[in-house]
Amino acid sequence: MAKLDQYRQYVQQLLTKYASYKPAYGDIEVETIFDTERNHYQIVHIGWENKCRVYGCSMHIDIKNEKIWIQWNSTEIDIADELVKMGVPKQDIVVGFHSPSMRKFTDFAVG
Repeated sequence: MAKLDQYRQYVQQLLTKYASYKPAYGDIEVETIFDTERNHYQIVHIGWENKCRVYGCSMHIDIKNEKIWIQWNSTEIDIADELVKMGVPKQDIVVGFHSPSMRKFTDFAVG
């Protein structure tokens, strides 16, 4: 349980940090969504840029089977590297947006 609590803390800390960076354009809010009961964590952008609606998830991380799954990352930030710097072993990080057949070619967990 201590490992799960630690991973929850790391993920929330990481996403809170990146959610504090507000876009320089448009009227856009950046929200964190933390479901600590089911271990789903996201950063979502909501608002308007000129007359265009902006809505989307920029980062999505889950914790499953004592591993941190990076489900989506539409930024240039290397979330996996950030987690390693925080102390998460590479074998506990899954880059979920890579296909299972491609994950075996990374330094991270396959699943």
